[in-house]
Amino acid sequence: MADKMRAAWAHYPEEIQGFLQGADIAVVKQKTRSVVLRLDRREESVFLKVTPKGQMREEARMTEYLSRRGACPRVILYRSDGTGDYLITSRVAGSDAAAEACLRYPERLTDAFAEGLSALHDVDPEGCPVVNGLAEMASRADRNYREGRADRSLLLYMGYADADTAYRDLIAMYETCEDRTDQVVIHGDYCLPNVIVRDFKVQGYIDVGYGGVGDRHYDLFWGLWSLRYNLRSDFDRIADRFLETYGRAKADKDRIRFCGLISVFNGFRGQDYYNGPL
Repeated sequence: MADKMRAAWAHYPEEIQGFLQGADIAVVKQKTRSVVLRLDRREESVFLKVTPKGQMREEARMTEYLSRRGACPRVILYRSDGTGDYLITSRVAGSDAAAEACLRYPERLTDAFAEGLSALHDVDPEGCPVVNGLAEMASRADRNYREGRADRSLLLYMGYADADTAYRDLIAMYETCEDRTDQVVIHGDYCLPNVIVRDFKVQGYIDVGYGGVGDRHYDLFWGLWSLRYNLRSDFDRIADRFLETYGRAKADKDRIRFCGLISVFNGFRGQDYYNGPL
């Protein structure tokens, strides 16, 4: 199996091969859209993420930007060639917040998760290299709707039986919500596996490729979605605790719902993934 996996990595660029040589390699994730490897080397442990070509440019830019503010791993190397994108980052000490050891303590986890999001949204957006606001998201959602794409699981999560009704509600809410959009640095995929914690303190964030200057309610929607998905029980109490810890005065339920409707058509957590025709 090890030889087979190494053969699959043989086409990686020479610079990437240099990190693979002599490293103990563990497969963290292996899916069609991305592969993540942990490379344990004598001097340090690093992570290598590989995606199809053109899919990680924004992630590299956002990771570099946030790493300078102590919020993300350090970017060691980013390369793109004819077949793929390659990003090597430092390791942040801790475990992802979806680890079983964290899920056993839902209240402490919820508090840490909310505090981590509040801290991220307090980052000064000056110099942020990416804009990913509601206007940009709504434009993409509109295009996807007209192409017949919507995520079935999110439709059901939002309480809809069909995409047309959800789209009409999206349009009806757009003007009011877009006019009051705020300007914070968002993660863009704020889910428990993308938050690194240690002793229930957030140490950093990963997979920030859908981040940028945007509206905090997009992260709030996905944070609540993740708590429901990962904890699965007593959600109303947990959701209330999450919003209270984050700062209820900063959260607008209508805008959270609006961001959920955007997500129905914007791809699953910002990715072009749709689970079957409607």
